[in-house]
Amino acid sequence: MLTLGSTDFNLAIQSVDAPRLKSLSSELFDEWETYVDQHLALSDYSLFLQIEEGSVNGWGKIKSTASILFFGISAYGGLVSGIEAINKQVNSTGKFLAEHAQSIFSCPDDKTNVRKKGGVPAGLQRLFVRVQKGELAPEEASILANQMLGDEAAEVPGFFDALANAFRTCPHHHQQIQLPFDQLGEILLTQPSGNEVPKVPRRVHPEFPPPLHYRVEVWRDSKRKRKQTKMTKV
Repeated sequence: MLTLGSTDFNLAIQSVDAPRLKSLSSELFDEWETYVDQHLALSDYSLFLQIEEGSVNGWGKIKSTASILFFGISAYGGLVSGIEAINKQVNSTGKFLAEHAQSIFSCPDDKTNVRKKGGVPAGLQRLFVRVQKGELAPEEASILANQMLGDEAAEVPGFFDALANAFRTCPHHHQQIQLPFDQLGEILLTQPSGNEVPKVPRRVHPEFPPPLHYRVEVWRDSKRKRKQTKMTKV
């Protein structure tokens, strides 16, 4: 399956006991699952959520097959607009997961750290942007897209051909020519004057979290399958 997107979050709060960790993780998954079902326009996908205690460290991922992704983005009338739409939806589900993890575990903003990572839709959208800017030739973008999608997409009739055609026909943006004074401005801003005293970086002592004790995994392999939960001692 292809990764559509993932979200990591760290909640720098005290650990909760094992039964409560399992209960809150299951509750978070249920709310996330409901949101994804309502906001991600794909016919099927898998969801995976992992929560570890120490502070509270979480990781959520959405996956789908190449055929379902292809039909989903094709429903928007064009691959460029379809990929952009699906990518926005995946980003929205990641934001929801992080925000509700913070809410469910009662973690304040200043103790929350979130990192979202785009999957295949984000990668394809970046390729289209680079082609539109003239940074990549359509043929180069097609090769990179094939590498990104792998063998699974090769089994979907028309997927690669549709992508190659979309790369060839997507409109190009006008390139902005940088004026000489802009270049001078960058040089003046980046070069030191010679009179500056170099700053000595302040040493930061890392705060090591306590050892992890329990890990909860909650997942659903597809929309037609039941939620499964597993808790293990780390």
